[in-house]
Amino acid sequence: MRIKSVAIVLVSAMSLFTAFYWLTDASRREARFEAQIEELLAYGEEVFGPSADDTTANCAACHGADGTGGQVGTTGRQAPNLRSKSIYEKLKAGNGGTFTEIRKPGEPPDYVNLVIRFGGVVVSGDVNSPMPAWSNEVGGALTVNQIDALTALVETWALEAGQLPAVEVPDTVEAGAQVYVDSGCGSCHGADLTGVAGFYPSLVNIGNEPVIDLPLPISQLDALQADYAADARSFLERWIRDSAVNYNDGTATGMPVHPEGRISPSALRALITFLLSQKSG
Repeated sequence: MRIKSVAIVLVSAMSLFTAFYWLTDASRREARFEAQIEELLAYGEEVFGPSADDTTANCAACHGADGTGGQVGTTGRQAPNLRSKSIYEKLKAGNGGTFTEIRKPGEPPDYVNLVIRFGGVVVSGDVNSPMPAWSNEVGGALTVNQIDALTALVETWALEAGQLPAVEVPDTVEAGAQVYVDSGCGSCHGADLTGVAGFYPSLVNIGNEPVIDLPLPISQLDALQADYAADARSFLERWIRDSAVNYNDGTATGMPVHPEGRISPSALRALITFLLSQKSG
């Protein structure tokens, strides 16, 4: 009888333990996942740099120690701000219009991951982009684990930027210059707006005349010039928002689209004010 009672107690205890285990398993898995993410982000920060040696990618050398952008050596090009809403919008667009958390293991590679693996050519089509292909699958220096860590870090920065409230940008040349940096314009047109011959046009005189020496032919070049002459500000807004639709019958021009989600109306207004102040002649 005593043995039967002990057996009943043991079975009951095991049943209770099993029930408790299954009830709390989700929270334990979530805690483990959060710990893994923290570890991944810490590793990403280590790989990002800054570093005085070649044991990391030292992304900070171009993108800045805090990831907000900087000069790319002596190239005249500018590494984009990795804490910008523009990256958030690209990630959101690539995830069906939603982006609430960093990519989980097993999900397909996205914008950030592809740029790190295969270089700036992913963004611009420029095979001479100063952003190298880092993946060792194409001869780069980084392993899959290192790239995953960097991807998690940059996606986290993008998510943080995307959650910030919209800020009204003042319509000044100084504010527009900052929009130029934050939106990554300098990564193509250069920090000094001189562009890259054969790829990206110079903007140093865009306050006096439209850029017509473009790397790709434009079907509505006459309309482009007429619109600039009639209202340069309105023209630049149309060109920056969607040059393909507005001036090339829907065919890509090499200039990325910049919808309001990527550059707000006030930011675009300030950017155009900055561009119209560029008069080299």
